[in-house]
Amino acid sequence: MRITNQLQNRQNLLNYQNSAVKNYDSIEKLSAKMKITRPYEDVGIYVDATRLDYEATTLEQIKEATTKASEFAKNTDQTLKDFVDTLHSFKVKLIQAANSGEHSTTSRVAIANDLKAMREQLVSISNTAINGQYLFSGTAVDTKPISADGSYNGNGNNIEVLAGSNLTVPFNIPGEGLFLGRDNDYAKQVTTNITLINKHEELNPQNANKEYMRLTDEIYKLIGTDYWTGAKITADDKMNYTTDFNKDAVKNLPPTVFFMQGQRPSGESFSTKFELSADAKVSDLLEQMGRAMGNTDTNKVVEVSINKDAQIQMTNLQNGNEMMSFSLFGLTAQTGTAAQQANLWNTNKIRGTTSLEEIKQAVIAGNVHLTSFIGSPNYVNPDGGVAMSTDYDKLNFATKGATVQNNTSQIVRKDNSFATNSTRLSEVAGLSSGQIGAVGGGGAGAVTSLANADDLIIDVTAKNGNRYKATIDFNGTRIQDQNGAVIANYPTITIQKHPIQAGQADYIGNFFKTYWNEQLVPNANPPRQIGNQAKMVETDDLSFKEINDMLTILANGDLDKMQGKNHRNPNTQQGLNDAYAAFEETFLQASVSVESTMNHRGLVTVKDKTTSVTNIKIAMYQDHRGRDYPDAVGTENTKSASVLSFNKNDAVIIDRPSIDLFADLDDMIEAVFNGDFYGNANGANPRTSGVQGAIKRLDHIMDHVNKIHAIAGTNSRHITDTNERATTLYLNVAEVKSTVIDADYGELAMQFQNNLLAYQAMLQASAKINQISLLNYM
Repeated sequence: MRITNQLQNRQNLLNYQNSAVKNYDSIEKLSAKMKITRPYEDVGIYVDATRLDYEATTLEQIKEATTKASEFAKNTDQTLKDFVDTLHSFKVKLIQAANSGEHSTTSRVAIANDLKAMREQLVSISNTAINGQYLFSGTAVDTKPISADGSYNGNGNNIEVLAGSNLTVPFNIPGEGLFLGRDNDYAKQVTTNITLINKHEELNPQNANKEYMRLTDEIYKLIGTDYWTGAKITADDKMNYTTDFNKDAVKNLPPTVFFMQGQRPSGESFSTKFELSADAKVSDLLEQMGRAMGNTDTNKVVEVSINKDAQIQMTNLQNGNEMMSFSLFGLTAQTGTAAQQANLWNTNKIRGTTSLEEIKQAVIAGNVHLTSFIGSPNYVNPDGGVAMSTDYDKLNFATKGATVQNNTSQIVRKDNSFATNSTRLSEVAGLSSGQIGAVGGGGAGAVTSLANADDLIIDVTAKNGNRYKATIDFNGTRIQDQNGAVIANYPTITIQKHPIQAGQADYIGNFFKTYWNEQLVPNANPPRQIGNQAKMVETDDLSFKEINDMLTILANGDLDKMQGKNHRNPNTQQGLNDAYAAFEETFLQASVSVESTMNHRGLVTVKDKTTSVTNIKIAMYQDHRGRDYPDAVGTENTKSASVLSFNKNDAVIIDRPSIDLFADLDDMIEAVFNGDFYGNANGANPRTSGVQGAIKRLDHIMDHVNKIHAIAGTNSRHITDTNERATTLYLNVAEVKSTVIDADYGELAMQFQNNLLAYQAMLQASAKINQISLLNYM
């Protein structure tokens, strides 16, 4: 075979290049300190190294993020510790204030001022900011969470930090849960605010001390001298402690009929009346109250008791349930003078009455004896009269500065949440299950659908002095099919200006809202949709927004574009649109100066934007047309009372599952300032449970904050552990990655040396071969 110079040169060049590449690769690996520098050199090493590099980068990010989050969480934990310590000091002062006999007015006010200072300190702690970020504002970290009035301005969102692949951990405590939270392991508890006095014992010449009623006392001791009218006592001298109340005499005393209404724990509204003989005991009264609320021989839903101040307390046995309230009073026939007897109500008259208004007028006229358990003389009815214990929910909202607000939270029955503007009235209505005869179910007078509920009256005195009566008929417009069956109900609203003239109205219409019509406009280029179409709101879909929008218009006092027009059941789309346009224009004009909305506690809140002290007055109640109570006596006979109640003269709340921390503290401080040591209808604030109730409420608040503090501590510990774990894992991953990809310097040096020797040998061999020629053999 002939070896040419060309072939020789080509082979030498190839050998040179291969040796140079091997030397370059060895030098490159030594320089990079890695086993491979290109993926194709070893796919297995490349894949493992890339995966480990991603994990190391993720762990590095987790380390950096959790380091910052850990500082935030630790500051939150410490701040909550300070908050808890201040609450403990607050409780010490509150207990000190509860010792009513030990304090003069000066010392009590001094304690109240101390409590107020602690409250301000709690506001300051709540507004703690670290590095410009507020700790308790949720994700709105640049917003101060608590205003001076105690209202919350942040949100309820968590700030989360990356703790692993697709894993995040919250590290903040949103103030919505801290200041406005709910504890489902707490029950609602309410109390009457009138102390029950043993009036029979007041006749005892041997006992000058006032005695409270107890469980074992008989009903006649509660009535005492009120079995006679004042005129008869004046004419015949007072009743005798012994002879008028011996065993035989008591049997002949008239019974007392108790009238009770409210809301059961099931959320159903009810009204009932039951009768107790004069020799029945207070314990029998409590048992009948329990049965009215739904207790049976085998199942209890409420616990009814009497406290040391002889006031009736009721506890909801279903923890976390916000729905329980009651109103109670008793009527007893009296013996009067001969001149009085014709006007006095006898027991049969009492048994047969169903009208609160009739009862109220009889009490005012002195024709029947009223035993009150609840009093709220700070409430007034729409006509300006002071509320009596017979008044239930036909009462004006409370006015505070520029704000008008009701006192009864609207609670969504299915989940116990507070109503918002988007909540439907049917979701909070105390409708009956309709199961005739069932405990908690409806009888003959049960209302099982909002469409069948009594009319809702909205009585408004506007800011300009105009007074309006708006009547919402939930069954005002009915759509029937060809067989006459009702397939849809639409509420109508009729607005009349005072003085009311029968048959005349300033406005009659349905409620309207807009929707987006998905039908394409024919022949449009480009194709488009019809928007801003109006439709009537069905009864079951009527929301608090529609009610609040109408309140805004009424409170402003000018119906404007709506006035004098009939917008009831427009039968064309254009008619619907025109009706909504008239309403919307009037609403937008009114909303400049008046705002009506649902607040965070489900309360209707109307604000006058143009003054610091508003003239607006509002009452919202159902018109039962004299059918407030069932015809028959007995807790087995009930009817639906007000399925919608907004401002109630009912039992005072001691505790409930939800809290409004600073509002609750303000109520406690007010109770100390006023010297309200227990619920007192004649106190400065009849609607407070007093300092005694405040202590129970504060225990709940402290427990709530301690739970949140525990969560903060857990978050802080979790984040710290995550940071430490990420640091350890990062080192482990770095070590494994080093094993996989990092070069072995000795091995690479030997490979380089071998490649270098081979390279040099190749060069020498090539040089010798290149010297061979024919001249060497001539």
